[in-house]
Amino acid sequence: MFDVISHRFLGSTLCACVVTALYSAMPHTVFAGGKGHAAHEHGVATVNVVAEGNVVNIQLAAPSDSIYGFEHEAKKPADLKKRDDAMEKLKFNAEKMFLLDATLGCKVASTEIKPFVTEEKEPANVSKKGHKNHKQGTHSEVHATFKFECSKPVAGSSLQFATRSHFKSLRTLKIQVLSGEKQSGNTIKNDKGSVQL
Repeated sequence: MFDVISHRFLGSTLCACVVTALYSAMPHTVFAGGKGHAAHEHGVATVNVVAEGNVVNIQLAAPSDSIYGFEHEAKKPADLKKRDDAMEKLKFNAEKMFLLDATLGCKVASTEIKPFVTEEKEPANVSKKGHKNHKQGTHSEVHATFKFECSKPVAGSSLQFATRSHFKSLRTLKIQVLSGEKQSGNTIKNDKGSVQL
């Protein structure tokens, strides 16, 4: 099913170790079991980009609501279909959502998607009289990792975005980039803007 979608063409233990080390150097790594990144906000995704040599790794963490329209765990047939359709869209459209310079000859080498990652429950609001105003709620996210392999070094090139054309509710991307020893960040709204690798 889609509990974890993993599609790997190329890979090595050495590369995995390098990427892990690079991710750990970033101050707000996306995937920390639902912790350690910006507060959950509908329509806002966090994107970590790690570029090294001819390889670009992109991590996306987005509210489930912004990807497939709800945050509860999919169990009903209609919800399962919505989730699975969205996972297919993520899996097969990485090159159309994350736009690397065409002259670099970049192709997706592997994709891993986790469609239901939960965060800690929010505390219920308590009124002055001590009554709880609503039930506790669990936030869930979709986590996806895309590995691009290019025919040329990517340093100095730009990365543009077209995520909203695939997921209409995804309005804002909070992006961090680690390219070699350079670190930068940007906020992209409605796919307008780019980051330099």
